[in-house]
Amino acid sequence: MAQNVKVGGQALADGVLMRTDRAWAIARADGSIEVGSVRPRRAARMPVLRVVTALGGALRLAVGRGLLGRRGGTRARGANRRFLWVLAVVELVAIAFSFAVDRAAVGGAASVPAMVAPWLATLVLLRVAAPAALWRYHGAEHKAVSAHEAGVDVDDVDAVLRSPRVHNRCGTNLVFLLMVLAVPVAAVPAVVQVPAFLLLLGAGAEIVSLAARRPRALASRLLLAGGRALQRWVTTAEPTWAEQQVGCRALAACIAEHGRLTAGGAGPAPSASHAVSAAA
Repeated sequence: MAQNVKVGGQALADGVLMRTDRAWAIARADGSIEVGSVRPRRAARMPVLRVVTALGGALRLAVGRGLLGRRGGTRARGANRRFLWVLAVVELVAIAFSFAVDRAAVGGAASVPAMVAPWLATLVLLRVAAPAALWRYHGAEHKAVSAHEAGVDVDDVDAVLRSPRVHNRCGTNLVFLLMVLAVPVAAVPAVVQVPAFLLLLGAGAEIVSLAARRPRALASRLLLAGGRALQRWVTTAEPTWAEQQVGCRALAACIAEHGRLTAGGAGPAPSASHAVSAAA
C-alpha cells in the first residue's frame, strides 16, 4: 500500500522536494514537476553508517536539483540561491560564536546552555533572513507527509491543511539534538572533530528515528520536545492553499514514481530524471 511507503522531504523557496528510498519528486510554484530515482544506499541495513554514507547523495539532490535547479522562474531561482547564501553566513556566525564561547569558558569547557544559545540565535536569524515562502513550504511538506501517513487523500488539499504542521521526523529535531550533543565533541582534539561529528550525526538521526516510531513514550516526548518547539515557532509556518497544493503534488508524484520503480520501472525509464505534467 502507498500509505506504508516512508516519505521525507525538503522545502524550497518556490516548492517542495519529496523523496522515498527509491524515488524523488520536486513540485514548484510554477506548476512544473520533476521526478527521478534514488540510488541504493550503501550500508542500508547498518545503523549510523547508513546515514553517513547517504549524506553525499542527499546533498546533491537537495542542493543540485532542488535549490540550484534550473526550473522555476528567475525570481524563484534567485530566492533559492539567497537561502543558500543566508544559510552559509549564519553557519559561519554560529561557528564563530561557539568558538568564542569555548575560548571564554573557564577551564576550557563551556556549559550546555552557553554552547546551545549561539545556535538557537542563528536559527532565529535564519528565520528572519531567509525567504518567508520557504518556511511555509516547510509547513506544507510536513502537512502532506502527515496526511499521507494518516491515510488522508493528498489530492484533498483542504483535508491536508488540517493535518499537523509539526512532525517527529523533521530534521529540526535532529538539529536541536546535535546542538546539545555537539558540546562533548568540541572538547576532543581538532583532528578528530569532523569524523566524530559525522558519527554523532548518524547516531543522532537513528535516535530521532527511534523516538519518532515511539512518540508516546516519555523518553521520546522529552527527546523531541526541543525540536518540536523549534518547528512550531521558527522553522515552519502555515502554508497558503496554493502552497499546500504544491506540497501535495510533490508527494503524489514521488509516490507514483516510487510505485513505478518498485514495479519494475514499467513505462519509459529516465536516465536521471524527467518532467511530468502538473494537473491543476
